[in-house]
Amino acid sequence: SRTEVAGMRLTPVRSSAGRLGGAPQLVPGACIAVALVALASSPMPRAAAQSSSTPLQERFMQADKNRDGKIDREEFHQAAVESFYFRDRGKKGYLVIEELPEASPEAFRAANRKSDGRLTLEEYVNALFIDFDKADTGRDGTLTFGEIRIYARPAR
Repeated sequence: SRTEVAGMRLTPVRSSAGRLGGAPQLVPGACIAVALVALASSPMPRAAAQSSSTPLQERFMQADKNRDGKIDREEFHQAAVESFYFRDRGKKGYLVIEELPEASPEAFRAANRKSDGRLTLEEYVNALFIDFDKADTGRDGTLTFGEIRIYARPAR
């Protein structure tokens, strides 16, 4: 089955056993955070840089366009698209593994559905939405900062 967000078709990734989400995450343990902090190397607004919030909190607040304390699928999609275009510095229309240093080779291959060594916008966004669904423990189609913080926490 497919979901559509902002006119882009998102195809759930299935494992070889047919279960949804069976592929490795694009960035194990931190992909959600990556989408939100994708512009982390871009200058933050002066007020944000002077606040006591963490960079992840600042990016969360920037992604939460309607200021309801949650990031819905549309807001997440927008952050993912911005992340893609920020990372595609050569404006090629795709990402290569060197542009995703936090991605493991296995996760990159799993996200690269065409197996051409290039992640298209659709492949990148689909991979991020797998993580969105995994992080959405409330199963309400939104992410709270707490859900993101827990999901992005490195395994111990």
